[in-house]
Amino acid sequence: MLRSVDSLRTEISGPLTSRMGPKVKILTAEVHGDEVRGLAFCPGKVIRYVFAAQTQRLRTKALLSLTCSTRKPAA
Repeated sequence: MLRSVDSLRTEISGPLTSRMGPKVKILTAEVHGDEVRGLAFCPGKVIRYVFAAQTQRLRTKALLSLTCSTRKPAA
């Protein structure tokens, strides 16, 4: 089933925003059967998401987390 990118972004923006916060940005959205898969960026993280359209279930996994350095410079 082909859907426009705008409709995919609208469909997954609600669940992503409720889980990750209002600053989440959707990078990619692809249809795989009845699932929408893609990448999103929220402050300090790049996440992979899988949204099952029939069950409205959202799974996320952090692929990259940016952290601040805790080491002090030498000398």
